[in-house]
Amino acid sequence: MHPIRHIHPRELRFLGLLSLTLLLIALQLADGLRLAALGGSGWRSVDRVALERRIDSGRLSDHEADWYHPTTPQESAALGGTR
Repeated sequence: MHPIRHIHPRELRFLGLLSLTLLLIALQLADGLRLAALGGSGWRSVDRVALERRIDSGRLSDHEADWYHPTTPQESAALGGTR
């Protein structure tokens, strides 16, 4: 007959810590999926057919968008870059 193996307190602590870690990971993933499902979040899909039509018709320009501005030295320093 085999002796019954008892679980030691440190093994219980380890299993508790492992369970807590897995629970926190699951909660974080669920929250991330909830946020991704909200309108206006996540990646936008590109309508490739419409994009190619605009390229072919010349309605796309090779200059920056109207809202674009070159990075100022202050912005570059705030972002950690050197200019």
